Amino acid sequence: MQFSFEKKHNGSLYLKYTLIFLFVSFFVYGTYLITGHSLIWRLDGAQQHLPLLQEYQHFLRSFLHHPLQQVPQWSWKLGIGGDLFQIYSYYVLGDFFSYLTLLFPASKIVFAYQFLIVLRLYCAGIAFCFFASHFKLSHSVIITGALVYIFNAFLLYSNIAQPFFTIPFIIFPLLIIALERVLQGLSVWPLILVFCWMLFNNFYFAYMLGIGAAIFLVLRYLLYYRKKIHLFKTFFKLSFCTLISLGLTAIVLVPEIFAVQNSTRSDGVFANGLTLYPLYYYLALPSQLINGGNRGFYFWSALGFASIVFFAIVYILAKWRHYPLLASVFVLGGIMLLFPLFGAFFNGFMAPSNRWTLMLALPFSFACCILITNTSKISSKTVHLFRNTLFAYAIFIICCYYFQNDEKIFIPLLFLFVTYRTLVFYSRHKVAKTAHAFLIVVLLNVILNAVYFEAPYNGGYSNEMLPFGSYEKLIKHRYAGLNNNLKTTNTYRVSTISSNYYLGSGFHMYNTLPSNTNSVSSYYSLQNKNIGAFANIMQNSQFEANIPLGQLDDRTILNNFFGVRYLFTQINQANEKKIPAGYTLDKVSSLISDANQKSSQSQQTQRYRSNYAFPLIYWQDSAFSSSTYSKMSPTQKERSLATGVYLNTKTIKSLKKASVSHDVQNVDYQLISSRGNFVSSRDIQRKDSNESYLIILKNPEAYKNSELHLEFSDIKYTPEKLKNQLELEQQARHSSSTNSTLTLNDSLSYYQNLRYHILQGTPDNSFSLTVASPITSGIIKQPKQNELSFYKTVKNSVLNMGYFASLPTNLTLTPSKIGNYHFKLKITAEKIDNNYFAEVKKIQKNGLKELKFSRNRVSGNIITSRSGVITSSIPYSKGWTATDNGTPVHVLKTNNAFVGFKLKPGKHHIILSYQTPGLKLGWHISLVSVLLVLIYVFFKSIKKRLG
Repeated sequence: MQFSFEKKHNGSLYLKYTLIFLFVSFFVYGTYLITGHSLIWRLDGAQQHLPLLQEYQHFLRSFLHHPLQQVPQWSWKLGIGGDLFQIYSYYVLGDFFSYLTLLFPASKIVFAYQFLIVLRLYCAGIAFCFFASHFKLSHSVIITGALVYIFNAFLLYSNIAQPFFTIPFIIFPLLIIALERVLQGLSVWPLILVFCWMLFNNFYFAYMLGIGAAIFLVLRYLLYYRKKIHLFKTFFKLSFCTLISLGLTAIVLVPEIFAVQNSTRSDGVFANGLTLYPLYYYLALPSQLINGGNRGFYFWSALGFASIVFFAIVYILAKWRHYPLLASVFVLGGIMLLFPLFGAFFNGFMAPSNRWTLMLALPFSFACCILITNTSKISSKTVHLFRNTLFAYAIFIICCYYFQNDEKIFIPLLFLFVTYRTLVFYSRHKVAKTAHAFLIVVLLNVILNAVYFEAPYNGGYSNEMLPFGSYEKLIKHRYAGLNNNLKTTNTYRVSTISSNYYLGSGFHMYNTLPSNTNSVSSYYSLQNKNIGAFANIMQNSQFEANIPLGQLDDRTILNNFFGVRYLFTQINQANEKKIPAGYTLDKVSSLISDANQKSSQSQQTQRYRSNYAFPLIYWQDSAFSSSTYSKMSPTQKERSLATGVYLNTKTIKSLKKASVSHDVQNVDYQLISSRGNFVSSRDIQRKDSNESYLIILKNPEAYKNSELHLEFSDIKYTPEKLKNQLELEQQARHSSSTNSTLTLNDSLSYYQNLRYHILQGTPDNSFSLTVASPITSGIIKQPKQNELSFYKTVKNSVLNMGYFASLPTNLTLTPSKIGNYHFKLKITAEKIDNNYFAEVKKIQKNGLKELKFSRNRVSGNIITSRSGVITSSIPYSKGWTATDNGTPVHVLKTNNAFVGFKLKPGKHHIILSYQTPGLKLGWHISLVSVLLVLIYVFFKSIKKRLG
């Protein structure tokens, strides 16, 4: 089929689509509403998208009232501080739907957020209708294709989970149309507009869609235009469009590129180390095509289309000579789904995420339109092909069903046969209104898929939505009101205790926007890599690329260093007693007694306060040399934060040489298996899944007022081969059932274990090491390779077992899996006593006085008697500049990650200013590009007038 750019009037098409969209939406979104759920996902929705949209609406209103004011580029509210422009650029700045919030009052932002979710999906369908209207297709056929296009598993999930993921579904059809216009020798300006939107919207999807566009151009040229167009002339036009678009959007694109290159994601392992996917992926992939009720997106292969897609693919491949472009895309897409390297390539050479499959929605849906249009022309040979492929496909899915017990495939499988019978009937009986019949079938298919996807039964997605009113309540009572009387200032931060602060509905408080307090924890896709580097140097066990600090594993000195003045905890929750040293109970909320008078079920929030929080900016006169610092253990490096500063520079001659604190002592220990034998941490051969290990601490009473750290290094795990694991599990089962009077069912247990391991991807390199003390339980976790953005290679980590007046006598170590473990374990007692508190008081005296915060700037005064270093817990970035008494000074990276600079003796007025890296360069490029476009248009118009 060939694109046609003749002017058409399709008002009735969009009206019909609108009515049908509203009807389907009643079920798609009504399932949430009827069951009392909002359209706010408790993870990214409540923690990132809605709070940022709320903040952005406030910024837009402020900007409209004061358009000449300086644009905010730094925020102290993004964890310990971050680049606001870069975060806005990734999430809301390029999403044009964000600007519609200006039509709503601030009090209705929660409603606006949910309304825009529906509106984006509606517009994605409009985009498909506009695309399909360039072909000779009936309205019913186009609307059927639109239903396939927008009501699939990818969008049923991401439309709500990450609303801006819907935008590529709007852009991609328009992008293909604009490219086709250029290929047909028409105007390039629509392509420039679409390119600009694509680049301005979000660099991640721009990269992905750009690759998709390049693949389309290559295939379209080779299969159709090779002998019809002038290659170099067309290439010049496309290059012109690309360069102009890159230039016009540079003001956003350049800072985003800087942000990605300097983010915690930049050091990821290509394809998470995978050459092939686990076996379960290949077993599940065929059913993923039509399983619209499925949320188990293995490596984000989120297909889940209406069942008619299966027959559309078969039809196109059978008629590949008539539809070579679609057939090539299907074959290429199928191959790319088989190998992790393609997922990693589309994901910026990082995790093997197959989000690129969103681009398959367009050819799949268009193929459905072609199939429906040609149903009356289907030959008996093609019907037999449908039958044979259907039975082969269905048998495979049914076999996998018995293996996986995935009941979500029931409705898609049912509609697979319903669609087949509809195809057979209308191919044999040349009946009018064929398209209407398929519209009804697909309509029912997508509705039932969506209801099953969302209904709160059998683990439906609505269970992950916040109930009505929860978000508003969360904002008002995040800390049970204990934050209301705290001073709104950027001079200190707050935190919670690890795994303790529970807010219900599976909500984890990774971010605290909006709030009057600044929290150390933050959860965003782009995190400053210097924060990640610091977390890894301190071997923070809670480090994630998206959440680099977490709650700092409740380590006292790290909390103090980051200026955590207040800690919020909840009674009767995990780690309730794991309070860092120096934090004393300050205030409590009203006790909510359990209805059954069980005190262990009562609820209460507690606020702890410390008088030992470091200032945000302070002066140090002692520095560690590189040779000394490199020999320190992670705990010693943590302890050194109170005694000196480490500079990533060789020139520290003018500073006093800092010495290593003696307040970190090694604790001798023994490791004993639960079987009663001594073992070495460098060779633990765990053959029994019930085996654990006791860590016996020697002379624990000798270590007073200390925080107990377990420093793991050189961690290696070698899983047993699948065959060996099955044999070991059978042996363990037999040994534990020696007194059983019944004969063991070896066949059943073997099948159960085999099924479990295949579905888990065994053997794989994931594992966890859990250590329990009397007051806490800590875990070191090597994630599975299918955890995508959260994947990391764990070689070392520190676990904080808590602060003790006298150390416990023993700890319990439990590995998660059978296999061979090797690691070095050093146990240290970090003394936190009056000596440490005196050092902190000295640092507090050396803090900058009269701190003043203004937009993108902080200033203060200090008097120094000798040379030293201004030190801070402000994340380092090339965007920071500093002046001392009006004179620019060179900004250094202190303690591996933070802003600082050298200071001579005297009286100083210090100003730290921030500008987003690349913003100025991007602005200049965009300005020049605008001028070039205006000049081009001017000369073009003159040339046209002169004839």
